Amino acid sequence: YNLNAVISEADIEREFVVPAELSDAPNEQMYVNLKVKSMDDLSPDHIASQVPEIKRLLELREALVALKSPLGNIPAFRAQLQALLENEDTREQLIQELGIAVQK
Repeated sequence: YNLNAVISEADIEREFVVPAELSDAPNEQMYVNLKVKSMDDLSPDHIASQVPEIKRLLELREALVALKSPLGNIPAFRAQLQALLENEDTREQLIQELGIAVQK
C-alpha cells in the first residue's frame, strides 16, 4: 500500500461551516464539503474546485486570462465566455469584474 491507497480506502470526507468571505452579507456562513481520495486532493486548486462559489470565480478568472491570451486562443475563450454568460450568477460576476454598467 502507498499513502494514496490508504487515503482512498479511508473515504475521508469533512464538512465545514466557514465565513462566506465572498458574500457582501455580514455574518453569512458557507457550507463546505471536502472529499479526500488522495494527497493531490489537498492541493489548493483541488480544494477550490470542490467549493462551488470559488470554482465559479476560478472559471471567471480563466475566461479573463484567455481574453489576454494570443489570438490563437480565441475559440477557447469564446466557448468559455459563452458558458459563463449562460449562467446568471457567473454573468453578474463577469459584469462586475469588467466594470460594465448595465442599464435596466
